[in-house]
Amino acid sequence: MPSKFSRLAFALLGAASFGLASCGGGPDVPKARETGMYMEGLGGRGLVIRPGPSANKAYSDGIDLRTRGDCAGAIAKLAPVANLGPGYENAQSALGDCQIATSTNPESSQYMEGLVWLIRAADGGWTEAQGRLAQIYAVGPASHRNLEEAALRLALYRASASMARIGFSPLSKPVEDAIAQAIGPERQKAGESRAANWQPKMWVPPKSTLSDTGPEMRGKRRGPPM
Repeated sequence: MPSKFSRLAFALLGAASFGLASCGGGPDVPKARETGMYMEGLGGRGLVIRPGPSANKAYSDGIDLRTRGDCAGAIAKLAPVANLGPGYENAQSALGDCQIATSTNPESSQYMEGLVWLIRAADGGWTEAQGRLAQIYAVGPASHRNLEEAALRLALYRASASMARIGFSPLSKPVEDAIAQAIGPERQKAGESRAANWQPKMWVPPKSTLSDTGPEMRGKRRGPPM
């Protein structure tokens, strides 16, 4: 039977070995801030982000460029963030809006891509995207007008609690009034009925490594609602 001294010596040796491994004897483990790991998406929904450059920094830079009128620069910054998927509907909305704003042809691939990003953001529940889609469908280019869809998007926009969010960018009153006038009272009522049963459907990027994902995540969020 080993003596107390032997057992103590063995324990100290094990502790020393562990200390050496943690001080550089084992493989290097990057710190969270060094790999750009984030426990929350930019929308505050508890999304774990894969290692890489800071999504928050890219988003901030993209929004700053957009505010200064440099949509071309903003698109380059926002596209990788938008492609992260759920939790980044705000980047998707800003990206889509910039692509549409800089397109000279509503039938161009750039305009259509911008419209797709707005739809993804709106389907994920981003209120500004709902309002922008309502505008496009109601008073935008003739080839994209869809008054029934405009009615749904306007109803979702108006019913959203996100209007109280800091930094929320509302439609101007003249624009919102023009949308409502184009839709008409009857379609607005129908849109409100559809909105009452609506659920968010978040876009998930192909080959996503996120857990609990599939082609879509209907009504699922990884954090508090907006």
